[in-house]
Amino acid sequence: MPQSLSDIVELETPNGRTVRVRAVTHPRARRLSLTIGAGGPRVSAPEGTHPATVRAFLREHAGWLQKKLRELELTGRKLAPPVPGRAETFTFRGVQLPVIWQHDRFPRIAVAPGRLDFALDLGHDDALRIARRTMRAFLLREMRREVARLSSYFALKIGKQPSALRFQPMRTLWGSLSADGRMNLDLALMLAPPEALEYVVVHGMSHLWVRNHGPRFWARVAAVDPDFEAQRDWLNRYGHAVKHELSRWIGEDID
Repeated sequence: MPQSLSDIVELETPNGRTVRVRAVTHPRARRLSLTIGAGGPRVSAPEGTHPATVRAFLREHAGWLQKKLRELELTGRKLAPPVPGRAETFTFRGVQLPVIWQHDRFPRIAVAPGRLDFALDLGHDDALRIARRTMRAFLLREMRREVARLSSYFALKIGKQPSALRFQPMRTLWGSLSADGRMNLDLALMLAPPEALEYVVVHGMSHLWVRNHGPRFWARVAAVDPDFEAQRDWLNRYGHAVKHELSRWIGEDID
C-alpha cells in the first residue's frame, strides 16, 4: 500500500542549510515537481508516490533549490503574500511598479504612468482573497487582449492561427499546444517584458506547422522572431522569479 506524504520534508542543501519543503499530492500531477511560491518551497507529487521517492527527488534537486533561494534573497523578493494597504511593488510587462492602494467598495486595478492603482475594501476581513481574485482577473483581461492582437498579427507571417487560446498559471511551462491547435499560455508572461511574451506566442504558433523542436521548427521561429534566442535566455534566467511573483499575488492554485 502506498504511503502518504508528510506535510513537511526537511532537506539539507549543499551549503549545509536545512530547508523545510512542503510536500503535497496533486490528482493531476504526472511527475514530481519542485517550485518556490508564496508559501516557500513546495514539492508536488502524483497520488500514490512513495515518500522515499520524494526524498530522493529532493536530494537530487538540493543544489537547484539552494541556488533559487539565494537568487530570491539577492533580489530581495518576498516569500510571503502581499498585505493589502502596505507598501508593495508589482512587475507588469517587465516594469516594476509601486502599488498605490486605494480604499473602495468595488475592487479594480488600473495601470497609470509609473504606478499600479489597486482599489479594494482595505478593511474587509477577506481583503487578501479579494486582492488575489482582482489581480487574476486583471491579468487575464490584459493577456486576452494582448495575445489576441499578437496571434492575429503573427498569423499573417506564420500562415496559421490557434483554434483557441487559454491562459492559466503554469508551474514549469510557458506554453503548450494541444493536438487540435489550442494554445495554452502561462499567465506569468504578463509580468515579463513584452518581447518575451511575443517569443512564446511565436513559439507556440510555429508548432502549428512543426510539432517537434528540430531544425525546421527553429528556422520557422527565427524567420518570424530573429531575436528569439535573447528572449529564450531571459526566460531561462529570470523566469523563475516571474512565476514566483505571480504566485505571491494570485496564490498557488496552479494547474
